[in-house]
Amino acid sequence: MFHTHGHLFKNAFGTPEIREVFTEEAYVDRFMRVEAALARAQADIGVIPEAAAEEITNTASVEHIDLEDVERRIEEIDLFTVAIIQTWKEEIGDHGEYIHWGATSQDIADMALLELIREGLSVLETDIEAVGDALEILAETHAETPMVGRTHHVHALPITFGLKAANWLDEFTRDRDRLESAVERVEALQFFGAVGTLASLGEDALEVQERFAEELELTVPATAWHSSRDRFVELANAFASMGATLGRIARQVLVLGREEIGELAEPIDDGQVGSSTMPHKRNPIKTERNLGLAALLRGHASTMQTLNDGHDERDAGLWYAEYALIPEAFCYLSRALRNSREVLTELVVDAEAMQENLEHHDGLVTSEALMMALADTVGRQTAHELVYDAVTKCLESDKTFLRTLLDDEQITAVLSSDEIERLTDPTAYTGSADVFSQRAIENSRQQ
Repeated sequence: MFHTHGHLFKNAFGTPEIREVFTEEAYVDRFMRVEAALARAQADIGVIPEAAAEEITNTASVEHIDLEDVERRIEEIDLFTVAIIQTWKEEIGDHGEYIHWGATSQDIADMALLELIREGLSVLETDIEAVGDALEILAETHAETPMVGRTHHVHALPITFGLKAANWLDEFTRDRDRLESAVERVEALQFFGAVGTLASLGEDALEVQERFAEELELTVPATAWHSSRDRFVELANAFASMGATLGRIARQVLVLGREEIGELAEPIDDGQVGSSTMPHKRNPIKTERNLGLAALLRGHASTMQTLNDGHDERDAGLWYAEYALIPEAFCYLSRALRNSREVLTELVVDAEAMQENLEHHDGLVTSEALMMALADTVGRQTAHELVYDAVTKCLESDKTFLRTLLDDEQITAVLSSDEIERLTDPTAYTGSADVFSQRAIENSRQQ
């Protein structure tokens, strides 16, 4: 995986913190810790000797195993779980006979991966919090910063930048809710034996299962999920949803950052080179890359969907693929969050450019305000026709919109010149944008 762990691209597709979580050494270490937790649970009720559980616990670390020996065994038997257990047993002697007592390979393998997932989520949470905070600040700071709202890619009506940021925030808050819900279901014990009956432990099975779950601080599900990978599918979907939101924010920052619009800009680091041949370029690299990361997250979520149609009670042909997909998904989301955090906390907001763009059509973006004011007297449809005709005349002449309206006897018969002048002020037609912004901020803070 040179794109996530090499020299050239690793910081474009991941962060140092998340890469430290998803290493083979870390996985083997967690695998051994999970085996130790199982041994302690079994020793508590006399299934295995306490001395064996103590020895297994004391040596449950990657420091107590030769990974080169593990690799050699994998080449021989092609099953990494058994390779780890056999190598470990040789290190501790007879007590090693009690490693993996009553378990099947996937029980421990899934729990080791889940341990890494929980650590990875802890790493992500720091940037998730920071992105939420940055969006809250933008929504609050710019609650009354007017700008033009755009629909169908063209100018529509006035809004505030605070409302736009609040919309981003509200969507991100829902993403956080989805992720939290997915995590609740992911944190489920996998310890059911070879075919989901846990027959290997006889009458002690359920008590061992409960104690094992307590050791790992997990819930006990009703049945095994060896072939039911929907928990990880849901997690991947939550990642993709959050990535899509970050991608949507990125797309808007990119579009509004075009020189001819100039309303937003990604902060550019000193010394950053945008082009090998155009010295003037200052490319919005972090924002741009988030679009690709969002696409990768969607792709991984789609692939995860295909891993939920396993045959029979267990199907390693599918769950092995998770060892490629899940670490990469963590890397991609971690980098997308870090990029967003770094951009949004220092986002350049040009209120003057927003004002200039709002006035680009000389007040035409207030057409709805005029229509609604006229509608009280002449009716909504007639008002629409009157304003539409005035807009058409304005666009076909050199007159300002205000002048066109003041010269229209049908309109001045209903509205005074002072009313028309007030209604054509785009900064006065932002509705309840400030209230909606505050709602999104409060929702985020309540979470």
